[in-house]
Amino acid sequence: MKRAFVIAAWATAAAIAYGTFVSVGVPYAIYFKLAPWLGYPSIHRFAAIEHLMVFASLGALIVLAWSNRIIINCCIIVFTAALLEFVQTLTPDRHGTIIDACEKIAGGLFGVFAAHATTRWRKDKTR
Repeated sequence: MKRAFVIAAWATAAAIAYGTFVSVGVPYAIYFKLAPWLGYPSIHRFAAIEHLMVFASLGALIVLAWSNRIIINCCIIVFTAALLEFVQTLTPDRHGTIIDACEKIAGGLFGVFAAHATTRWRKDKTR
């Protein structure tokens, strides 16, 4: 099972990296397809929610893959979010911002702590 979580964590990280560097038209196309189902949120609110959810998923998968390294998991999230936002500033049609990086870090750390708390709770419950 751990191997599946490792593969899922790497696949999610690769998908996030790909989504960070694709043409700016791709995120807008996704927004316009999902907006009617989500009640037409503003593009900024949609992006903030997307950043939080995607990095929360990554953080949770990292904890499930490497559960006993909480500090390293937090460092991986912070470093990954900061690096992706910085590299995004080097692309011609995208821009990285500190607010986006903070949203990603907050989502990732939430995922790390939620998954860590859940795994500890399950271990305590099974004893």
